[in-house]
Amino acid sequence: AIVRLSRMTKIVLWADKFDETAEFYRLLLNAEFKHSSDGFVAIVGERNEVLLHAVPAQWASDISVPPALRDESPLKPCFEVDSIARARDAVSATNGLILGAEREQTHGTMTYCDGNDPEGNVIQVYTTA
Repeated sequence: AIVRLSRMTKIVLWADKFDETAEFYRLLLNAEFKHSSDGFVAIVGERNEVLLHAVPAQWASDISVPPALRDESPLKPCFEVDSIARARDAVSATNGLILGAEREQTHGTMTYCDGNDPEGNVIQVYTTA
């Protein structure tokens, strides 16, 4: 028998636009806010968890709308979702995005698509067959 291992992506992020970024990840991951306090929230979904901290005001930067992409970062968080189309639609009213269906790629049993959160962090969502 083939045993499918449970996977979970868990990342820690600092956000200048704390509330907006928290809502983006809640919608993207079809998740719930848990363990919240002033300047912190755990955004917990079935397969993913984002631990979000607010950047202290004295260190905050001015994030443009749309945000400048932080595409030179050596990190790209990847989140498994039930549907890339659902994830794209869920965040469509935010200042983050998942690129259009024409940008989806398939490799083996995985289909994936890049996007970015409201802070400009480049992310990827994927599904597996």
